[in-house]
Amino acid sequence: MKKKLLVLIAMLLVVGLVGRPYEGQAQTELEKIEQDLKQLKKDMDRAANNQKYAEKTVQELTGKQEATKADIESLLARIETVQVRLQNTQKKIVDAEEKLLQTGVELENAIKQRDNRDQLMASRVKMAYTAGPVSFLDVLLSSANFSDFLDRFDAVEAIAAQDRNILDEKKKYADEVAALKLQSEQELEEIRKLYEEIEQHKASLEQEEKDKEVLIAKLAVEIEELEEISEESAKQLTELAKQASALEAKKNRIKTYYTGGKLGLPLKSEYRLSSPFGFRIHPITGAKKLHAGIDMAAPKGTPIYAAETGVVIVAQSWSGYGNCVIIDHGGGLWTLYGHMSEILAKKGDTVKRGEKIGLVGSTGQSTGNHLHFEVRKNSEPVDPAPYLK
Repeated sequence: MKKKLLVLIAMLLVVGLVGRPYEGQAQTELEKIEQDLKQLKKDMDRAANNQKYAEKTVQELTGKQEATKADIESLLARIETVQVRLQNTQKKIVDAEEKLLQTGVELENAIKQRDNRDQLMASRVKMAYTAGPVSFLDVLLSSANFSDFLDRFDAVEAIAAQDRNILDEKKKYADEVAALKLQSEQELEEIRKLYEEIEQHKASLEQEEKDKEVLIAKLAVEIEELEEISEESAKQLTELAKQASALEAKKNRIKTYYTGGKLGLPLKSEYRLSSPFGFRIHPITGAKKLHAGIDMAAPKGTPIYAAETGVVIVAQSWSGYGNCVIIDHGGGLWTLYGHMSEILAKKGDTVKRGEKIGLVGSTGQSTGNHLHFEVRKNSEPVDPAPYLK
């Protein structure tokens, strides 16, 4: 009897020695899982922030790119206007040059006429000087009577006065033509200066347009790089969520809630299918890419329900998805609910099929209130339509 008691005590001691290390080992493993989950959450937050920053910057750069394109259109219109001004100014230059040429010819003729009249006057004076006053006296003294004398005297005076008047008119006309020629030269010079100013203005606009084109090309490269960062961040988020799901499964011994069949509708109220699953032109970035779920348009605040029982592995703002919930239903099946105005579920919660998990909104990259609903198989998006009732 005493011997049996000793054996029993020895067995209890062995069990005790074996049990304690096992409990300690389990506790250590659980703590490691918790630490890994915390680290994963930090990594997911960092990746989400990176993606959010990249997408926000893409939006800003895209806006800047569009504004720059508008600037280029405006510049091209201004260049076209300036080109028309240049053509009109060039025509004015041609007209002014023709006018100046005609005025020059007129001035030459006027000077010739003035010089000819001046020579005529000089020859008459010379002739009068050579012949002396006798010739004039002969004209006057050969008068038949006094009345004829007065007539001849008036005629001689009239001829002299006419010569003086004609010479004065010729000189005045020559001076006017000279002034007109000077004015034409000044006008032509002003028009040429205006042409040079317009030409410089056009060159400045064309250089500005080239600079804008260079800026657009630079922005396009930056946008492409940032979109790659955004896509890489999205892939990283998916991979991190996958790791988190595996750790949660290990921690909570998640069983497979989804065993086949149709999922429940995430919206019980009336909605409109605004965008199906498949490739499309993104309404914000303008890039052609896969729309990984379906968009169910509904008023803000419409309740959102879990499509199947499972464990919440993501419940946070997730870049382009905005406020987002991801539920792991086991067996590699996830459902994702994006753009919520409010998240009602918490990470780590076990939610039942049909349980309210959030409200419809327009957070993240969204153009209006709707639920973005995805079904993912082994973390890869698949068409949700066959899974829904």
